[in-house]
Amino acid sequence: MALKRREQERQNRRLMLLEAASQVFGRKPFDEASIQEVAAEAEIGIQGLYEHFPSKQDLYEAVMVHRAQLFHARTEEALRPPGSPLERLRALALAYVTLFKDRPMVLPMFIRDRSLFDWGLDSRFAPALRQLYLDERHRLTLVIQAAVEAGEIQSLDPEFLTQLVLDVLQSSLHTMHHARGSETPETCVERAMSCLLHGVGGRP
Repeated sequence: MALKRREQERQNRRLMLLEAASQVFGRKPFDEASIQEVAAEAEIGIQGLYEHFPSKQDLYEAVMVHRAQLFHARTEEALRPPGSPLERLRALALAYVTLFKDRPMVLPMFIRDRSLFDWGLDSRFAPALRQLYLDERHRLTLVIQAAVEAGEIQSLDPEFLTQLVLDVLQSSLHTMHHARGSETPETCVERAMSCLLHGVGGRP
């Protein structure tokens, strides 16, 4: 019983450190953030932090992997109910937006690393994160392809459509973030979906 309690306490401490690290890495690029700042954010000693993560890179990668796992769990749940491809796309978008609504400082981290991945640039984090990004994009692309086959969106290059969805969602998230809590995830998603489906051109 005591061993189980100690393991639970260790897991709780690890989650607390991941949350503190996402705040610090969200405010600063990797090279400018420090382990000392993470320890201060978590109100823990440096040695206590190193007991869980041997280096800053290990900590950063753990934050991103944890975010990806949370996102995967939310999308699995979001896609469980039956629905049309557009309904599934909306459900995926809501899972994506809600994750960043709960953890807004993770979004800058995601944007920085995803841009490197999207443009095929080398990153020190590529070995740990590349497959996670590939899995996320593949899931989204499958939903988009289903929407194309159902005639719900234009039959354009799937990679272009996947990138377009991600970029429009990112733009809508940017607006939601600057609304400082006055906007719901549903509003953020509907703005993005409206732009995707109807464009931004004025009416004739």
